[in-house]
Parts: sequence; C-alpha cells; structure tokens
Amino acid sequence: MTRPLPAAARPHLSSPRPRRGFTRPRGQAAIEHLVLLLLVGVSLGFGAGGPLGALWQSLLTHHARLSDAVSRP
Repeated sequence: MTRPLPAAARPHLSSPRPRRGFTRPRGQAAIEHLVLLLLVGVSLGFGAGGPLGALWQSLLTHHARLSDAVSRP
C-alpha cells in the first residue's frame, strides 16, 4: 500500500512560475492583427484602381495644373 506524500512534497496548484509553453502572449497578437489590417488596407486602397490611389492621382494632377498656372507670367 502506498502512503500519501507529505504536504511539503506535494506540487502546488498555483505555482509562482508558469509552466513552459503555457504563457500567454502579451500584446503580440494585437500587433500582428494591426499589421495585417494595415497591409490589407494599403493593398485595397492604393492598389490598381483603388479609391485612395485615384484620389492621390487626382491631387497630383491638380497640383501640376496649379503649379503650371502659377508659373506662367
């Protein structure tokens, strides 16, 4: 028959150090999601025919017309 372990030899359920492999990532997942959303937004916005790309192109066109009109005597 086996005897139970004394209280000092029993493993504690709430140890001060977490076990390896079971630590919770702190903020890494949030940063990864932010980077992913940023890349998707940039690819949709500035891609070929995207609305932000068209806005940027129109701003460049109007700036070129304005600078040409101002530079003429």
